[in-house]
Amino acid sequence: MKTILKPSAVLAALLALLAGHAPGALAQSAPQISKGQQFFQKVCAKCHETGIGPVITGRGLPEATYVYMARHGLNAMPAFRVTDIDDATLQELAKYLSATQPKP
Repeated sequence: MKTILKPSAVLAALLALLAGHAPGALAQSAPQISKGQQFFQKVCAKCHETGIGPVITGRGLPEATYVYMARHGLNAMPAFRVTDIDDATLQELAKYLSATQPKP
């Protein structure tokens, strides 16, 4: 005997999947990004990807340089306090920036 799925059953299954009732099904396909990369995209890119500040990705600088510049600032770059970005996230940000490749 052939099983026929009703459109409502298919829709209900899809909604359950999207609502998280099937854990891991969607998470496997979504790329994971670090807190540092998230911070860059949310805060740093507003200046450093729009031409306001210098390009800081793909420079090949050591992580310590990024940490120092973020904490102390330079010229128009503000100094970010621990209340702005915690040490762990700043270290992840520096690691992310050090690993980025230059854009062609």
